[in-house]
Amino acid sequence: MSGRSPATSLNVRTAAQRACRRRVRQLDLSTAVRRAVDGLFRFSHRANNAKALWSQSGAVWLGRTTFLHWALDDSSIDIPWVIAGVSDTPEHAVELRAAVKSELTDYWADLLGALPRKSTGNWLPLP
Repeated sequence: MSGRSPATSLNVRTAAQRACRRRVRQLDLSTAVRRAVDGLFRFSHRANNAKALWSQSGAVWLGRTTFLHWALDDSSIDIPWVIAGVSDTPEHAVELRAAVKSELTDYWADLLGALPRKSTGNWLPLP
């Protein structure tokens, strides 16, 4: 037995990933990435004094670098897999990853400007 959880296996995906993939399959790349972020991270607020967003699903403040790492590299999120196959996605993995990263970066900036501010209050502190 390898000791790896099912979510870390390349052939096994989480229920959330599979559900999100079904919801976005008819969308274009940009819209699919944004819907995947909404479904998997559920960002609700931006920090008052930092460039961080509150993820309802993770119950954690995330900065841009951590967000990109989780969205692209965490096997239980893996947005490139979630949106693979939607219209206008590149066929090659390297190009797909680059296109997804670009969309994620743009959406992050949009969310920083659009979400309501929230002080940390009783929430977990910002790093």
